[in-house]
Amino acid sequence: MQGVILEVSFSFETAVYSAWLLSLALLLLAIRLKPAWWPPLELVAFTSNRKEALLALAAVPLVVGISVATDQLLRPWKRQPVWGDVVYLLQILLVYTPLFALLLWRKQGLRTCFLSVEKLASKVALGVILSLAASALFLLVRGQISEFGLFLSTLGRGGPVAMFQTFMEGFGVGFLLYRLGAWIGIRWAALIAAILFMAAHIPNYTSGTYHLPLPTAVLMAAAHAGVAAFILFGVWKSQDIVVLGFLHWFINAASRFTSGR
Repeated sequence: MQGVILEVSFSFETAVYSAWLLSLALLLLAIRLKPAWWPPLELVAFTSNRKEALLALAAVPLVVGISVATDQLLRPWKRQPVWGDVVYLLQILLVYTPLFALLLWRKQGLRTCFLSVEKLASKVALGVILSLAASALFLLVRGQISEFGLFLSTLGRGGPVAMFQTFMEGFGVGFLLYRLGAWIGIRWAALIAAILFMAAHIPNYTSGTYHLPLPTAVLMAAAHAGVAAFILFGVWKSQDIVVLGFLHWFINAASRFTSGR
């Protein structure tokens, strides 16, 4: 199977950083102008911050390991026209089982993953608006703004299950960030979580979807870890992952579109 193209270039990285930094700046502005939409920024604390953070860190290799193993085992089944989406959905749920198990075991709610349904309709609307602006800027930097309408027609590619997978990545990062932030503070937590998040992409970059050489995959992950740290700061300030979930989906779609697939 031929892999999906993932471009490694200055133009591509400029587009990624521009789209994310613009949307994060607008998100911070929205938080300032509409504070009632967001949960209050609070210092989080568990009975033992260190223990919860270490448990979360221990779950990371489990999530990555299950993801890599199940992707290899289930790839043929995911291509089936009838059951492919069902298998894909079950795989996603299986991959994040360690996080769900920890939430149940530790009796912790979804708020400890920066997931809140308060003012959900407003946050969904804001997420779509910011995502349209971010993806338009992405295409502008890439010299393809005239194809913005065509890009919008491709957003349904992969269907709801693929979008759910993108959302679950944000859920997993929120889970880790909350606990690391409680233990060592947001600055170091954002940096560590960003590095781990991008490192977890390397197996997919090399042998999953994109088939990049290992040095190129590591370089791509390192380049994106910087913007990921800014994204996690946005998660912390908003105390919510809903808007960031939409941005993640749209910007990923823009990157695929401008890379030729």
